[in-house]
Amino acid sequence: MKLEGSGFGQLCVLCLAFAAVLVVKAESPYRFFNWNITYGDIFPLGFRQQGILINGQFPGPDIYSVTNDNLVINVHNNLDEPFLLSWNGVQHRRNSYLDGVYGTTCPIPPGKNFTYNLQVKDQIGSFFYFPSLALHKAAGGFGGIRILILIGDWFKYDHRVSKL
Repeated sequence: MKLEGSGFGQLCVLCLAFAAVLVVKAESPYRFFNWNITYGDIFPLGFRQQGILINGQFPGPDIYSVTNDNLVINVHNNLDEPFLLSWNGVQHRRNSYLDGVYGTTCPIPPGKNFTYNLQVKDQIGSFFYFPSLALHKAAGGFGGIRILILIGDWFKYDHRVSKL
C-alpha cells in the first residue's frame, strides 16, 4: 500500500491537531495560601484582649485575586477548639460543601488542617472571610477577598491619535 499526495499530509496534520486538542487542557491560574490559626494579643479598642490571628495578623491577610482564579487555602487550626471559615460573597460553583456553614462544612478539629478549594468569579458585592463557629468572629480571624475584574474599551482609532 503506497500513501502519496497532499491528502495524506493533510490527514496527518489533522490528526496531530486533534491529538493536541485532547492533550492540552487550559485552566485558570492557581493561587496557594498556607494559613496558621492561633490565639494572640489584639488591641481593637486600645485594650489588650485575646484574639484569633491568621499567620500572626489581625485582621487576617487579604486575598488578592483575578476573576476565575483558583484559590487553594490550607488552614491549620492551632486553637484549642474547632475552627471553621465562611467565604462571604464567593459563589461556590464547583463545590457548595466549602461554604463554611456549620452543617454543610465540618469544622477543623484542633491540631488538624483542611484545604479549601475555591474559584472566584466576576461577582458584584463584598467579599470577605470570617469564622462561623461560636463567637470566633468577634475575636478576629477575618479578612478581605479582593477580586480584580479587568474591563477594557476598544476604539476605532489608535491609542496615540486624538479624534474628538
